[in-house]
Amino acid sequence: MEEFLPSSWTIYHTHNGPCPYRAVGQWDNLTFYADQLPIETYETLLGKGFRRSGTSIYHPACKNCRLCIPLRVHVPSFQPSRSQKRTQRKNQDLRIEHVPVVFREDVFELYRRYQEHWHQRGNPTSREEFVEFLIDSPVPSEMILFWLEDELLGVSWIDLLEDSTSAVYFAFEPNAQHRRLGIFSLLHEIEYAQHCKRQWHYLGYWVPDSKKMQYKADFRPSEVLLHHIWTPLTCLLYTSLSPRDLSTSRMP
Repeated sequence: MEEFLPSSWTIYHTHNGPCPYRAVGQWDNLTFYADQLPIETYETLLGKGFRRSGTSIYHPACKNCRLCIPLRVHVPSFQPSRSQKRTQRKNQDLRIEHVPVVFREDVFELYRRYQEHWHQRGNPTSREEFVEFLIDSPVPSEMILFWLEDELLGVSWIDLLEDSTSAVYFAFEPNAQHRRLGIFSLLHEIEYAQHCKRQWHYLGYWVPDSKKMQYKADFRPSEVLLHHIWTPLTCLLYTSLSPRDLSTSRMP
């Protein structure tokens, strides 16, 4: 990793509590912080399996577990499945708006409702936490707003890079769960990446034995980063992935 980073940056080993995707294990990362980052540097880091949360750039470093597998969709070849087309039709009444990433009270309140009802977060998210997580960005980013007339139903954050786009986060109105807005937002992001002539859309980490992460594997054709190599996610590979083998693989 060091060959891509200025020697002045400090890398931390952070401990983040219980794993958010599996019933066992602790969530640890290798992390560094950057208020600004050259697009080509971050794109290279994405290709090495890194992600970002605000200005925190991180890579999973959990003990005895490598089940967070980076996944990216090949944008030019993507065609929605039948199920995904149904989701598109279900949401054809929505208006979609791309806006700069700035603090907005309506977006903040939607995010707080989403965290409270969908993730059962006990303590309300503060404005400072929200800004650090989703407004501060070291690379060019956009917010995508999904409206039903004058009601804001969903917001996605996306990074715009030279050869790719990257999904950062998505939050939606809890009472709109039936619309499958998370799927719809990703379909729009991929369509947007096609319009922008990008090659890849990064979906973050896919965890093969986590039900809440299974939807990512439904976006095909895609590739997963296994043993430092981007590999097509075929049906054969999907069924042959062994959590036991991945838990003993080495860090990149």
